[in-house]
Amino acid sequence: MNDDAQIPFVLGMFTVSGSPAFPALVLDDEAAISIDAIAPLAARLGHALTGQHSIFGLLQNWERNFAGLCATVMALNDAVAGKYFRSAFTSVEFLTPCAPIEAPRQILCELTGVEDARDTSFVAKLASTVVGPKAKIHLPKSAGRVVVEAKVGVVMGQPAYQLDAADGVGAIAGYVTVTDVTLVDSEMRGSWFTAKSQPSFLPTGPYFVPRAFAGDVDTLEMTLAVNGEKVFPTGLDQRSTPIGPAIADLTQDFQLFPGDIICCGAGWGQALADLPGLGDGDIVETAVRGLGQQTLNSMRASTDV
Repeated sequence: MNDDAQIPFVLGMFTVSGSPAFPALVLDDEAAISIDAIAPLAARLGHALTGQHSIFGLLQNWERNFAGLCATVMALNDAVAGKYFRSAFTSVEFLTPCAPIEAPRQILCELTGVEDARDTSFVAKLASTVVGPKAKIHLPKSAGRVVVEAKVGVVMGQPAYQLDAADGVGAIAGYVTVTDVTLVDSEMRGSWFTAKSQPSFLPTGPYFVPRAFAGDVDTLEMTLAVNGEKVFPTGLDQRSTPIGPAIADLTQDFQLFPGDIICCGAGWGQALADLPGLGDGDIVETAVRGLGQQTLNSMRASTDV
């Protein structure tokens, strides 16, 4: 399909009135329609969707499903083909956003703001860190400094192992905004895994943006503010290694799968030691141009027995 003929869209996971989370397609006017609602139209167009009950499921056969979603959006825009589906659209303001990919198989986070770390130094994060774009960041009991960084979550769209540098971008399905949270005290005890794998330490979303609609990933700009004060204006253009080759380099040692999230930052960026520590009730706003904004607040766990 010619990219010029495509109508841009993003995907999100949402709930409404306490319902189970469901995937929806969102157009640029913030009109949303559930994937279940448009699946029959996709099938009639010869593009039956697979794994349609979650974005993670759609990613397991992403090339086919993306083509089907593109064809369906074009049909929805058609006066005749789309007229029966218009009543199924709703505004995203009536929906509660969840993490686009709730439980990825693997999460790898680039070490940024750390002396002697390269652009392509990664540490694993547990899936239990993943929360949505309006979640609370839970500060552990008796923890010292907890800091946050704005990053781009690279979402894989196909299995990848020992890719050539030129093939890294092609294995990417799309991108999400992520807030990478780090417990600095644990890092000082020598465990990056512990430092980054506390519950709620990876807010993601609100949207999954397909690669075709995100523009040049290496020019994406990121901002982060704590209590209204910007502390992390930066961009991926500051990296020494572009995203595609960085992903390919990662696959030299690790097998990646569809739905895996690779959190990438701006190289050295701002030193973790210089970032402000979060306190109880702080408001964190993280945004990546074209990917969406998060509004989070931090909450200290009770020390009561």
